[in-house]
Amino acid sequence: MNPPWRYRLLVRLLSAAMIGYTVWRAVKDGGWRYLQQRLGFYVARSDENTSLWVHAASVGEVLTVLPLVKLYLSKNVDATVLFTTATPTGAAVLRKQDLKGVQHQFLPIDFPGACKRFVKQIACSKGWIVETEIWPWLYAICRQQGVDLTIINGRLSERTSVQANGVLASSYRNALLSVKVLARSDADRHRFAALGAVTENVQVAGNLKYSATEVASSSERLIEQDYVLAASTHEDEELQLVRAWKHAMDAREPNTPSPLLVIAPRHPERAAAIQRQLGQAGVTSRQRSLGESPESDALVYLADTLGELQAWYEFARATFVGGSLIDRGGHNMLEPARFYCPTIVGPYTYNFDDVMQVLQDANAINIAQSADEVVSRLLQACDTPEDMQCMAGRAQKVARDSQAVLPRYEKLLNF
Repeated sequence: MNPPWRYRLLVRLLSAAMIGYTVWRAVKDGGWRYLQQRLGFYVARSDENTSLWVHAASVGEVLTVLPLVKLYLSKNVDATVLFTTATPTGAAVLRKQDLKGVQHQFLPIDFPGACKRFVKQIACSKGWIVETEIWPWLYAICRQQGVDLTIINGRLSERTSVQANGVLASSYRNALLSVKVLARSDADRHRFAALGAVTENVQVAGNLKYSATEVASSSERLIEQDYVLAASTHEDEELQLVRAWKHAMDAREPNTPSPLLVIAPRHPERAAAIQRQLGQAGVTSRQRSLGESPESDALVYLADTLGELQAWYEFARATFVGGSLIDRGGHNMLEPARFYCPTIVGPYTYNFDDVMQVLQDANAINIAQSADEVVSRLLQACDTPEDMQCMAGRAQKVARDSQAVLPRYEKLLNF
């Protein structure tokens, strides 16, 4: 069954804009392979025995599913996994893993011809789709070709489910009819069922992000200075934080030791734009991707590299987890918790309502309402650290207790 006519019409109307964006992204950082594969043109692969197809849209989704993919490969030593992403940054994170048995491609735009060519050449009978990637043409063609799909770590925010019940309601309902869903929470289970998933096909497996970070001590500091960290920040958050940080540093008592503010943006490709904003705010910073080290009197250091966030968490005096000062819903606050790092978030954490509830019940996280308050808590962790360290210990226990999620997925996926 093809998607409803409304969706088919919508795709036609938006096709020029979608192709234009894809070409722009290819020129910017994706390259020729990105353009080819996003438009559905693939070179035949030499390995015709793919065991599993896994799709993770971008960096966050890749990091979420990696522990599950690694577990699958350890249980199926001769398996070949086709791993697709929609972004070059997601592909870069996967490439750094250098996983034996994993091949990468870019997922096509949800055009019927592109999806048919993709499904024809993936040569496997099952696929895992991470979180909220629901593409009506892709799902319809997978159903026609006998590819069984399971949504992993199924996530639907209240806002997403309300929006989806508009013009796209019938399209999503049609797409979800034959799909299994392993939802991260009971609330997500209800939202998927309301959106059209068959109730018997939806189970609660837990939030796979809880297992997404494999804690491996780096034992080596990335910089010598004491620092606090603003991690996974988004546009406008950096500027808010830097202005508040500069104001706090100007107000500090003379000769008082001051830590460095390290900013690790969620999307490192925004580094040039962030640098311009910092310059406009009167703050000079250094950029790690250019091989620069922070100067002794520096206020801010831009950690715009991939694959080093764990090391930043490990030695930070405290961390603010971004996407939470603006209306983005936050990012995984258990990642710094695993490193006994006092953690602060802003008021917008609805992407992690379940884990936030557990952390709040354990008095294991600090919620700030503004950038000034975030900066105040970061400095508190440096100047009078006792209470913040106790909070970090409670958060670390919550993080350790959450590790049962991965075995639960293994059992439900039966691999």
